Amino acid sequence: MSWPLVLPNDDGIRPAGPPDECFYCRQKVGTPHGPTCVCVTRRVKVRYTFEIEIDVPHHWDDDHVHFHRNESSWCATNGLDDVTNFVDRQQGANGCVCPWFKCEVVEEVDGTPRVREKSKPKEEGPNE
Repeated sequence: MSWPLVLPNDDGIRPAGPPDECFYCRQKVGTPHGPTCVCVTRRVKVRYTFEIEIDVPHHWDDDHVHFHRNESSWCATNGLDDVTNFVDRQQGANGCVCPWFKCEVVEEVDGTPRVREKSKPKEEGPNE
């Protein structure tokens, strides 16, 4: 497995550091990133879990809530609104939901070491 080199347009090159080295591992352009550099990534699948409070119709039992959220036509994208609304109500926690959040790794998707290149600025067309 080849270790990624620091590229001229490497995402690890930052304005606060020299223009010819990775800000995080201090390796020069054209040499391999350091073995613990945060710019070298791999792809994993994670499961995010939020335990939040929501309002549901009073007469719904647990099975009805489960059916509505998992098996009906209700779109799970609406769950993002539930999380956002919960965050907005957590004024005492300064809008932070860390106490109600958990992340766990499900599996590795691709273990190939990669670095992200800076995206090129979008070129504007004649009508933009």
